[in-house]
Amino acid sequence: MVHNDTRAATACFAWHERVPYASYEVGLSKISPERIPETVDAGDEIVTEAHGGPPTTANRPHHQVLLIPGFFGFGNLGELSYFNGVREQLAESFARAGVDVTVTEVKTLPTASIRVRAARVLEALVRVAETSAGPIHVIGHSTGGLDARLAIAPTAALPTTVRLRDYSRIHTLVSVCCPHFGTPIASFFGSTLGKPVLRLVARYWMWLLRRGRIPIALLLRVGYFFVRLRDPWRKRKSTFDELYEKLFRDLGDERRLELIQFLDAVSSDQALVFQLTPAGCDLLNACTADPAVHYGSVVARAHRPTFRTFLRSLRDLYAQIVHPVFAGLHFIAARGEAVPVLPTPEQSAALVRAYGEVPLPRDSDGVVPTLSQVWGDLVHAANADHLDVVGQFGRTDTAAWGGDWLPSYSAFTNEGFAALWSDVATYAIEKSRTPKQSTPMLLEGTKEGAAS
Repeated sequence: MVHNDTRAATACFAWHERVPYASYEVGLSKISPERIPETVDAGDEIVTEAHGGPPTTANRPHHQVLLIPGFFGFGNLGELSYFNGVREQLAESFARAGVDVTVTEVKTLPTASIRVRAARVLEALVRVAETSAGPIHVIGHSTGGLDARLAIAPTAALPTTVRLRDYSRIHTLVSVCCPHFGTPIASFFGSTLGKPVLRLVARYWMWLLRRGRIPIALLLRVGYFFVRLRDPWRKRKSTFDELYEKLFRDLGDERRLELIQFLDAVSSDQALVFQLTPAGCDLLNACTADPAVHYGSVVARAHRPTFRTFLRSLRDLYAQIVHPVFAGLHFIAARGEAVPVLPTPEQSAALVRAYGEVPLPRDSDGVVPTLSQVWGDLVHAANADHLDVVGQFGRTDTAAWGGDWLPSYSAFTNEGFAALWSDVATYAIEKSRTPKQSTPMLLEGTKEGAAS
């Protein structure tokens, strides 16, 4: 295991070194619409600052928030952002509460083992703890939630020399659509067929990118031209528009290198796939000791694919291609290994308040069963798919416009997105003022196996 983790870390070293994390800082009691964010490239990190109110006062704590991406996660690829608009939404929510905050995006390795990814999270966490004061809140999307749990576990043996000296600084850990009890999709793609396909696709794109800028750039331009023929007047922007304008239009040497390094990290190590199976997560839950931290979770349930959604997907070329993929993933998540646990009475009551019922084992966000996402307090429950919750739902506002990466037609909106991340910010602020619990509120049937 040590040998494999070391090899994975070495293979992905260049990918991690480019931008380990990015920060978005707000120090104000309210945000003025006239503020102009300033982005500074500081070598190993990108810091974006926004100022629009009175300076931070000495008697007001400055909160630190770490955002951790999930499977295939990245900070930025070109102008694409994994957490599309999340940093800004969190900053505004903290500011409305009169709380100063710095939001830091952690850059992990896309498909490396949870142990290697957790080491990157711990390194970023230690950097933040040593260079700042105030409460620390950790938020992980998808696999990022598991990375965060392992990173803050005092008993974890991670491939890094850094150590967190003061665990009391960490006040909350919020997971968003995290497979705490695994996902059947990992079992499917962890098969003898799944891994080679993933490796083959990654290496094929690496080969295309390495052939030079002109051939692939020309191919992409021609392909995009034919895509635009479906909407020559550009009445609405699609996911193809976002991918082309934010990633492929300026395919210079630096951006090609960035993409090659990302794909190399994917092709070199897919250890994460097995670890997200129900069996792999069951072992993680049994062996992970939890410090005194408030644990919360954001869960999502996507609209089930129907004949009507298939007809609707015919309106958009990207949706025609990807909606059947979503339907297949949703089918696998519903028909695979069931989550062998039930929510606690408190969690069940919260789910009923949100959905009108406790979700069924077959319900999912298209990737992770909804019941597998529940861990500790229920912070927010959304009708959304796995990527909607991080801003990839077809946003139309000019500040963070983007395509719908996983067309599920779950009717997730800008208002729902704002409400979700406002609830996360409120949870972090309120829990930082209350005593911390030593053990997360787990699902029924798991307490005996969890270390307290």
